[in-house]
Amino acid sequence: MPVARAGLWLLSAAGPALLGYAIWVEPPPLWTVLVAFAGYATYSTFGVLFPELQMYGPVLHRGPAERGEVALTFDDGPNPETTRRVLRLLAERGHVATFFVVGEKVERRPDVVREIVAAGHGIGLHGYRHDRLYSLRSPRNVQSDIERAQRTLEGVCGLRPTLFRPPVGFASHRTLEGARRAGVRVVGSSVRGLDGTAGRDPERVRRRVLGALSAGAIVLLHDAAERDDFTPATLEALPALLAAIDERGLRTVRLDCWVQA
Repeated sequence: MPVARAGLWLLSAAGPALLGYAIWVEPPPLWTVLVAFAGYATYSTFGVLFPELQMYGPVLHRGPAERGEVALTFDDGPNPETTRRVLRLLAERGHVATFFVVGEKVERRPDVVREIVAAGHGIGLHGYRHDRLYSLRSPRNVQSDIERAQRTLEGVCGLRPTLFRPPVGFASHRTLEGARRAGVRVVGSSVRGLDGTAGRDPERVRRRVLGALSAGAIVLLHDAAERDDFTPATLEALPALLAAIDERGLRTVRLDCWVQA
């Protein structure tokens, strides 16, 4: 069992224990109750913000380290300009990646998705809509959203992906349960480029990724902006990132290769 999940269980058990103490012994000081509640809320929130901790369920966040492989992943596409630029850069150096696409964008740009598939890259789900409050939605809503995105992709390129990265990258127990009902595997990351907002420095993105890049890493980058209103810093940082991957003797693979292995 992941350490973070065991910790959550222990903290959850502490609540009834504190209540029992209050009933059978004496009420604890108010500050004790407030500190305990704040600690539980903070701890449980970390599990949402960092699903790689696997606090609420299994999350794919690393691959096998012994094979000298890394998985590049790109979120928030497809975009007719920026996604195609990423595809060209990957093709120039012979690298592959996995693109986590947004369903409603797929409907508007089906040709870009078909180009991703034709180039030999993997496709994952990033929800039908890029809902920033996704982690607060009910399991039923999460399941419905995932299945709608699957149907959309199946209609566009004949694929029904089973890899899913939640919008914004946050995952609560509701998110994990909805994904389980939809029959998909939740994907996190081991390296985040933090390039998903406007104004990021490409050099800082490059240094951040390379500082944590090792065999088995799942790298989270963006091939498009959430609202298509800026160019992610990854576009400028990617040539140097790909060159560094080659220099380190690493090989890029699609995520589904690790899942099937």
